[in-house]
Amino acid sequence: ANVWRATGKIEAMLLALIGDLGKGILSVFLAQKFFPDQILPQTLAAFFAVAGHNWPIFLKFKGGRGLATSAGILLYLNWKALFLILLVIGFCIFLTELLMKKRLKLEGNLRQKIKGLFTIFISQVLGRVIGILAAVILIFFLYPTTFKIIFPAAILAGIKHIKRTKTFLEGKLV
Repeated sequence: ANVWRATGKIEAMLLALIGDLGKGILSVFLAQKFFPDQILPQTLAAFFAVAGHNWPIFLKFKGGRGLATSAGILLYLNWKALFLILLVIGFCIFLTELLMKKRLKLEGNLRQKIKGLFTIFISQVLGRVIGILAAVILIFFLYPTTFKIIFPAAILAGIKHIKRTKTFLEGKLV
């Protein structure tokens, strides 16, 4: 989403998304390959994949928020958990948008409506944070092994959302 905001090009965003997902998948895949049946190497691989995404040395420690890399990790480990997380986050985003603005503004042709939905999905910070918290609780109970691996990395993604959430709550970000 950051690449889309910066470039305005969906192709650039999709390329970045594939790279970020791949980074998460590859990190945990390699940990499993070299240390089969061990949770700690997978947890460390997930943690450092997200840390490297959030604070990359080559970009002067200014990276993303770690959600796409975390999604790649979850896609590899447990696609059902990822699907559940996306459903919960999506529901919370749209519910928060409805409660805050009293309606969803989706006008125009199909392309404009899809763009409007996508804009809501990436800009509705409060709904996203609420959804992530609710999803983490569900994953804790439904998929405890997946939770153990992803939780430290999820903390890093949460840390990167603090500033944007504060800005959103102050009314400075739509």
